[in-house]
Amino acid sequence: MAKRSSKRKPRMKAATSQRNWSLWVAGIVCVAVIVVAIRLIMPQAHSNADLRAALIDQLSPAFPNDEFRSSIMADFAILDLPVDVYEGEEIDVDFYRALGEKPYGMLVIRSHSGTLQLGGSPDQRTIALFTNEPYSGSRHIAEQIVDRVLIVRPFEDDPELTFGVTPDFFLKSMRGDLPRTVVVVAGCSILGDTDLAEALISRGASVVISWNLTVGLEHADAGTRLLVHHLLTEGMTVEEAVSSAMDEFGPDPEFGAILKYHPASAGPYTVEQLLGR
Repeated sequence: MAKRSSKRKPRMKAATSQRNWSLWVAGIVCVAVIVVAIRLIMPQAHSNADLRAALIDQLSPAFPNDEFRSSIMADFAILDLPVDVYEGEEIDVDFYRALGEKPYGMLVIRSHSGTLQLGGSPDQRTIALFTNEPYSGSRHIAEQIVDRVLIVRPFEDDPELTFGVTPDFFLKSMRGDLPRTVVVVAGCSILGDTDLAEALISRGASVVISWNLTVGLEHADAGTRLLVHHLLTEGMTVEEAVSSAMDEFGPDPEFGAILKYHPASAGPYTVEQLLGR
């Protein structure tokens, strides 16, 4: 009996060892499947090799500025990045919703924008970037309810209402990310508060440069064009480019708007440094 028992023990150990090996392999396969699934459903980080630049001209073709566009495109060439240009009806709510799905290292946005009241209360205000999508009560309903998308009027006497997108929209509705993006906005009051800039930075942007108050179209175009030239063609740091543009153009003569940037920590860096190139 002792001899038969001693012969069976090795077989029992072999069977146990085989089961443990099978369980170990199955566990590795399960982990691999989970990792692959997560990578498929989550947005992937953009690499520097994929970076692009974009000019988003919401004001064109209604208020075209060929000199502004030509200057920006020439400066973009210094970055040696592929460039996309968007204008007119292309600039709708879904355009901004998908903005983070393309690897934009630099965005120059020429657009209506402004500070708006929420719920009719003067104490509740937010910044909105305007789109060219006509207002409809049947579109973006859920986002209208929570003030991610607002009804805006480009001019006080403008009969047409359109949609605008708020900081909360970029925080919670925009897909993808902004790969250390340098964002320049030729528009009103973008940096009157830091809410919109903080939202873009939370999604990955490295700096937002824009005007702090209402600014005239001609002054915004000229000042922003010079700013971008200083940043790209002359290779100035953010702080140097903003200071130089303001020294040359000064505040808006009618509204007093000046160029600012956020966060302050981006000031000592060039665009190439902010992009990590």
